[in-house]
Amino acid sequence: MDFIATKFVSPKGEKNLITYKYVGSDASYLYKHFFSPCAQFLVDKVLPSWLAPNLITLMGFLCTLIPHLMILFWQGQHLAGDVSSWLCFLAAVGQLTYMILDNADGKQARKTGSSSPLGLLFDHGCDAMNTFISGLTLFTVVQLDINCSPALAYIMPMNAFFFATWEEYYVDGLHLPVINGANEGIVMVIFMFVISGIFGTQIWMNKYGPYTLNQYVVISFIFMSVVTILGNIYNVYKHDRSKVKDALGKLIIILYIDVTILIVHFFSKSKLADSHSRLLIYFVGFCFAKLVGHLQMAHVSHEEFQQFRRSIIFSCTLLNTYIILNHFTDSNLIAEEKLLMGCVIYSLIVYLHFAFSAIHQFCTVLKIYAFKLGKRDSYETLLDPTQKLELA
Repeated sequence: MDFIATKFVSPKGEKNLITYKYVGSDASYLYKHFFSPCAQFLVDKVLPSWLAPNLITLMGFLCTLIPHLMILFWQGQHLAGDVSSWLCFLAAVGQLTYMILDNADGKQARKTGSSSPLGLLFDHGCDAMNTFISGLTLFTVVQLDINCSPALAYIMPMNAFFFATWEEYYVDGLHLPVINGANEGIVMVIFMFVISGIFGTQIWMNKYGPYTLNQYVVISFIFMSVVTILGNIYNVYKHDRSKVKDALGKLIIILYIDVTILIVHFFSKSKLADSHSRLLIYFVGFCFAKLVGHLQMAHVSHEEFQQFRRSIIFSCTLLNTYIILNHFTDSNLIAEEKLLMGCVIYSLIVYLHFAFSAIHQFCTVLKIYAFKLGKRDSYETLLDPTQKLELA
């Protein structure tokens, strides 16, 4: 498989992987008194000791992916329309199971003595994918396509997740506050799925005061995300003021992804952000997940975060440029939705290649398997120090 995989970590970074130790804490009462005890019970009483932690992470991700795909099958492109009550309840159960298993993987790793940087990278990778997978499920259930812009709504949780990982990179640890999106935010999502299952998805179109209920949901997302992001920035500033300028400079690429959404929203002649909001979120979601993966990889290998990834810049610039040119010149060389679909396919392929390459390199360096316990017999020689790193 070496001819397929690309190495994204330098020889020095590979050596750092071997000595990496996770640092983190979670002050949430929900975590301390519910999610953590449930996860610990699973690890102690239910999950077999031979089960690899990354398999637990993958099982949790599938619990949110399956309801997402089922809703996609029944609802199609639009993030609206009546969603069956049983699907809403399934999404709620899937989200709850995902959260418990997401906490259980780390406990299983400590129990089996298999904690590794790969586990952290894999966990964060699934979490990043889950932001738009579960986000699209929720947006469909609360009927966001009817009177809101789902793509604009996605900007805030996407940025909140990135800023949390960005803070982790600069303070060298993940420290979640008493109220955070990983616990209270997810419970809020579960609550909305349950409400939809009981009262029907049209409840979100009821008007209370100046806004409908789903518009209040978007407002709450914006408020919580802004508060979270400001907290992340303050924590980086408090940790090391000398690094603030450099840290802020590492936000250019995530802001460029934001700009891509805004350009499509305001300049697309075919109103892609409304008519094909699901495709647009898939596209920026895969770009975002790959970017988070690179940031997390830089964190665990103690290397400089190389934010300007060619694949992301190429696909976003291609879409932006064509949308703007088509807006002002009526070129119509290709249908905008076809170009967007091409960008989705391209970003998915690039992300899968990145994920495969990252797992392959980490497994090789750490002498472990991705989805089973035990040490590998073979160990690949470290990269030649003069070999250039791939910036795809």
